[in-house]
Amino acid sequence: MKLTQIASLINAKVENLKQDIEIKALKSIESATEQDLTFIKDPKKLTKTKAGAILTPSFIENLDIPQLIVEKPDIAFYKLIEIFYPEERQEGFISERAVIGKNVSIANSAVISEYVVIKDNVKIGKNTVVYPFSYIGENTEIGDNCIIYPSVVIYKDTKIGNNVIIHSGAVIASDGFGYYQEGNQRKKIKHVGKVIIEDDVEIGANTTIDRALVDYTIIKRGTKIDNLVMVGHNCKIGENTVLVSQVGIAGSCNIGNNVILAGQVGVADHITITDNVIVTAKSGVGSSITESGIYGSSINAIEWKKWKRVMSVIYKLPEIIKKFKVE
Repeated sequence: MKLTQIASLINAKVENLKQDIEIKALKSIESATEQDLTFIKDPKKLTKTKAGAILTPSFIENLDIPQLIVEKPDIAFYKLIEIFYPEERQEGFISERAVIGKNVSIANSAVISEYVVIKDNVKIGKNTVVYPFSYIGENTEIGDNCIIYPSVVIYKDTKIGNNVIIHSGAVIASDGFGYYQEGNQRKKIKHVGKVIIEDDVEIGANTTIDRALVDYTIIKRGTKIDNLVMVGHNCKIGENTVLVSQVGIAGSCNIGNNVILAGQVGVADHITITDNVIVTAKSGVGSSITESGIYGSSINAIEWKKWKRVMSVIYKLPEIIKKFKVE
């Protein structure tokens, strides 16, 4: 694609244009060559690049390559990725090797790949693609323009909206982790609730979302869930929330809108987190958060011998406090 054509697509101002070069690929600053386009958010941090052209928020002196000036070069770059590397569109079809149950409704434009198992009373919307080895349980509804990647398991009675992406290995609507004690035995509590996933949600690989006991586990519109996340039964996750890898949320939690739980955050059961909260990585949330803001309790890694000295003091704190009280 010609550089001037790219500039037109993203409404960029072109500087230093000596020749309307052909851009073949989008690359990072480090790997770009003379036929590639790259970007930088902070021109002051640019050291060198071999790129044919660069997206930048302001003109960079002493850089003798074409520069596309745009307010947010990173976002422009992400949008160009979609143009340069479009998804391959497939015509609607149902593989002969798929197993389809009774009373199943599949839109003509949907794609059902080999070795997919679809149980009774399932509905699948327009342009939705289900990749091989995925399982869709009874009475499940999947909306339009969804992508279900290989080896996804969706248990029965699940409702999925439009434009939802579920990556490989995810398990949706498995039983909640619930048991009761009777005598010397822990007995399983049967979970008969449902999972509802609203529009524009993305769910990462090997993430698990448990069904509710009798009501609903809900993932609301626009929320993005990373790989290896655990959402317990009866949870409600708000709109446009981000759950980063290895977050674990116990049952019956209510997470607000525009919340970010960073990597390895753990949330105890029956916790409420209000809107617009960020919890930093490795933090534990043991009580509800009722005011917006940034919260965290993680400890950064320190040299091991120094940590052992710190711990030796912590163990002595009760004696130290007692001594101060006596005096």
